[in-house]
Amino acid sequence: GNRFGLGIVEPYAGNSRGKKMQSTAQSMQETDQARFNELMRRTYRKVYNMAYRLSGNRADAEDLTQEAYFRAYRSFDTYEASKPFENWIFRIVTRLFLDLLRYRRRRVQTVSYDAPLQADGVDEQVYLDSADERDNPEETLIRSSLSEAMQRALLSLSPQQRLLVVLADIEGIPYQDIAEMLDTPVGTIRSRLHRIHKTLRSRLEKYDAERAVVSAEFLPTNA
Repeated sequence: GNRFGLGIVEPYAGNSRGKKMQSTAQSMQETDQARFNELMRRTYRKVYNMAYRLSGNRADAEDLTQEAYFRAYRSFDTYEASKPFENWIFRIVTRLFLDLLRYRRRRVQTVSYDAPLQADGVDEQVYLDSADERDNPEETLIRSSLSEAMQRALLSLSPQQRLLVVLADIEGIPYQDIAEMLDTPVGTIRSRLHRIHKTLRSRLEKYDAERAVVSAEFLPTNA
């Protein structure tokens, strides 16, 4: 088992899941196999980036990404080629992330160095594991694509709020597609995002004010 309770492993490792994938590969047409590999190559970085922004740490991002591609591989025959693969794999990542939150609410909470995140409509606090504190170059790149203040504001949101912001504002997925992913009316998605945007603006203004005060403390005084 692992933090997810999902049995996530490397796709081609020499274990039971890896062998199942190899068995699936044997039954998959060569053209489909090549197509899946190409789609994974094109989307892997975006999927990992999305998983990282949702979870806030490398270990969960890696697990989410690996499990998403394993599930996509296993059910590739259900993928509708007329629709964007990116949206399909994002839907899988989204569901896995929500499964992770539900699993952690049911099980013993894993306390990390991070502040607890309050989930929408849930009394208990949700903790996300904190992996190795040192960022690798890829994580530095992911963080640098958002301002420090925005990254801080994003991580201050509940996981469900952060999910909507990542899907709509960072990945640019249309509201209608998000509504389908989450099985939620598009009007509800719009109203929730409107409230979340107000919260983000308020927090960004607060962080800017804090930074201005700190900067003023270090300004040289006239002699």
